[in-house]
Amino acid sequence: MATNDQVLEAYRDMREGSLYLIIAWLLIGIGLIAFAASLIGFLAGGFAIGRHTGLASLVGLAVLVIVGGLIALIGLWGKFVPGVKKLASANPEYGTAASLVNIGLFWGIVLLLVGALLLVVLVGAFIILIGAILLILGYIGLLILGLKLYETEKNVLYLVAGILFILAIFASILGFIGWILLYVALGDSISKRMRAPPAPPAPTTPTTLPPPV
Repeated sequence: MATNDQVLEAYRDMREGSLYLIIAWLLIGIGLIAFAASLIGFLAGGFAIGRHTGLASLVGLAVLVIVGGLIALIGLWGKFVPGVKKLASANPEYGTAASLVNIGLFWGIVLLLVGALLLVVLVGAFIILIGAILLILGYIGLLILGLKLYETEKNVLYLVAGILFILAIFASILGFIGWILLYVALGDSISKRMRAPPAPPAPTTPTTLPPPV
């Protein structure tokens, strides 16, 4: 039987990990905007300023995406995945979600980063493909996690976040919104559990005194 303290610890780790992932998404998004700016610069006529701006944007893209990816891995490996594992240890119903999030989300991002670095050779594209497949499994794990948390906490934000995570397979921006909703919902659950009254002590067996002599 899961104790309130076990669940609280799991929720806190998951919430902190979600914050890391929100920051990572922001950095990666800025990097993609930089890439778009560089592409427009190159297509604008090939002027020297356009080439210089495009080169600077590409460098900014590489730095921001790598930093964002590293922050995402730190958040997943250091906080979010351990938090989900703690939740699964306290309640086995979360076991499937924990396995999919661990294998799919974390290792999917790792392979995507490795594949991006090796994209100059053919093997890079293959690694990216494997990473994308694992990432889909991770999003399925997040959907299951959201559904289970909704059943437990009765907070509709968990349900919406889970749906957004699965839709993020087709529109990645929805994943960013999903992490924000999950962060907010976990904060609400933590507050409610901290206000919950402590569990009553277990009944004790009365001591039987020996009869008088």
